[in-house]
Amino acid sequence: MDWRVSVCWGKRLVFALAGLAAAVLRAECQSVLPCGHEISRRAVTVEDGIRMKRLADRDCSLLGDSNSCIAQFSPDGNRFVIMTKEGNVERNTNEYSLWLYQAGNVRNSPKPNLLLRMSSSSNREAIRKIHWLEDNQTILFLGENPGETAEIYALDIKSKQLRRITDHLTSITNYDVAKDGREILFLADTPAKRINDAEGTRQNGMVIANEALSDLIVGNCASTIYCAEQQLFLQRGQEPPRHISVKGLLWSRNPVSVSADGKYGVVGANLIAEDLPRDWTEYSFPENAYMHQFFVHTRGATPFAQYWVVDLEKGTTELLWDAPMIQFPPVTWAPDSRSLFLKSYLPTDGTGSQEKSSRLENPIAAEVRLGNREIRKTSEEDFPKEITNSALPALTVDENLNDPPKVYMADATTPQKSLLIDLNPQFDELCFGKVETLEWKAANGIDVVGGLYLPPDYTPGKRYALVIQTHGFDASRFSMDGLNEWGSGYAARFLAAQGMVVLQAYRLKDEKDQETIDNDKKLGAVAQQAEKRFAVTAYEGAIDVLDKRGVIDRDRVGIQGFSRTVCFVGYALTHSKYRFAAAILVDGIDCGYFGYTAYGGHPDEDDLNGGGGPFGQNLNVWFREAPGFNLDKVRTPMRLEAHGASSGVLELWEWFSGLSRRAKPVEYVYLPDAKHMLVKPWERRASQQGALDWFRFWLNGEEDPASTKQEQYRRWRELRKEYRAAATP
Repeated sequence: MDWRVSVCWGKRLVFALAGLAAAVLRAECQSVLPCGHEISRRAVTVEDGIRMKRLADRDCSLLGDSNSCIAQFSPDGNRFVIMTKEGNVERNTNEYSLWLYQAGNVRNSPKPNLLLRMSSSSNREAIRKIHWLEDNQTILFLGENPGETAEIYALDIKSKQLRRITDHLTSITNYDVAKDGREILFLADTPAKRINDAEGTRQNGMVIANEALSDLIVGNCASTIYCAEQQLFLQRGQEPPRHISVKGLLWSRNPVSVSADGKYGVVGANLIAEDLPRDWTEYSFPENAYMHQFFVHTRGATPFAQYWVVDLEKGTTELLWDAPMIQFPPVTWAPDSRSLFLKSYLPTDGTGSQEKSSRLENPIAAEVRLGNREIRKTSEEDFPKEITNSALPALTVDENLNDPPKVYMADATTPQKSLLIDLNPQFDELCFGKVETLEWKAANGIDVVGGLYLPPDYTPGKRYALVIQTHGFDASRFSMDGLNEWGSGYAARFLAAQGMVVLQAYRLKDEKDQETIDNDKKLGAVAQQAEKRFAVTAYEGAIDVLDKRGVIDRDRVGIQGFSRTVCFVGYALTHSKYRFAAAILVDGIDCGYFGYTAYGGHPDEDDLNGGGGPFGQNLNVWFREAPGFNLDKVRTPMRLEAHGASSGVLELWEWFSGLSRRAKPVEYVYLPDAKHMLVKPWERRASQQGALDWFRFWLNGEEDPASTKQEQYRRWRELRKEYRAAATP
């Protein structure tokens, strides 16, 4: 993953580390009785996971089971909409449905009213960013159908009349709107331009600055720093939209907010290292040493940001204040729309020494008047609170490791609740095995927790092949993949359905132990290196405890890395004394020399190998530490997977080239249009089914008899023949 466009900054990956789920049955599971029902049920497949219906609000994993996550209520509270999505494997689309409920009737379990259905064939959602207007009858949202760009639509809930209210050249990625719908501030993709299309480039060539190597090879993005950069536009009523210039980098996830009265807007912009004011080095930040690295010897995007205020009547912009922000602190509008409340570092100009010291040390809660930029220190308790209607039905999502999610309505007057939506009634036809929480010890005796997927016909005393999936664990969530919806190679239920045990690992039992890990000099010279090495001890500890309990065959252990844990798994494969019988690396940083030079050298990548880049005396550290310099130690058949819409085929090229040159078993799969987190059904199927087939082949010696896979297994049998020949003394 390209760290310059990642929203995950800091020492460790900030992805929401969520959800394990239950395991599933073998292909012949119809005859297996422990499934628990008297009727026959079939094994879970990859396509069952893709077709699983989910609540479509992508912020749900961050917001939890709040009403705003599950449903969007009209301003008067009389109606609400719930949005669902499911994959359509036949059409390679994701289908989104918008369901309308009358709030006063939900206790009677009424049939919902289907307002709208749209499908997306792109990496974007077909429906998202729902806004009710103050008339309680109109819903605005971003929408698209196959082959279309994303536009802003208005839907009348009574007539179901759908009206497109923007007609933009490129896809709109984010927006906000005034309560009456007149003023809209939106972000849109920058028009793609090829390098050869620029007249100056054809005449004089191009001075390379921050462009990615992969972009230059393809020949795109001549006019922007990054392909994903956005442009800001203002549309008022029937007026054509006008472009609003903002200094900094705009990404689709950057906040855009419009005041209720439509007078002002706010947009967040990231800063590149070259534009960081030098006087900001006086501030003390969380992970201070790490953050200050962005001021020295670094180029490209940073976690530092600023808010810009847009005067929506004049179409002008002005900086909110000149002080650093770490990403984007939430903003709250005052009831009169004339000021903003937020907690962040404050500017120090014109302050006394004591006040300046206070502002340099910590973020401070403040109100800023938009007219004159007057800043008043306050407390978070004094921020305007959203007025909630206590009469609104309380909606919850009930789920756990072994029970799929269902939406319920809770009655405030009684302990009872009624079922609103069973999202996946078809799961009654499937056989799900048990998922257990596993605790074990890693380095320094630190307790870690993971989720263990057992085959539905699991037999105590029988030893199974083990696959370790290396991202987090959430005991409160149900998942097909191993995490909430991480279909980039992770295939927990489907692997278990074929007779393998899967460990989703890991999270710390006590989060306070993270500081202990970071400061353990035996593990690493810096915190990032310690975290990487600790992760390997966690994998090793899991193998030991499962072997001791008689659950696994330690000679048949597979492991998979994705995103950041590609580095961790790569380190395990080249430095651990434990042997892995198969491995997969999916679209991530590999802590290698080639990746470092090709993608710019993020400070985090320096520190994963012990601190500092691979130059001078520090190159000796990289020779010992970096997986790419130790590929001769790899004794594991490797499947590599790269996603073109993320960082492209170059990111794992060092592994592919190095292993190929040493005649080691390796296969490289490239999904040219895939995002880092896979979206489209065919790409998810290729990744998850590919992982399932790979581990079945190398760990269990099994092949799928499907005629469409004959060529795949021909290649793999050749790899196995070469692998065995190389292993023979």
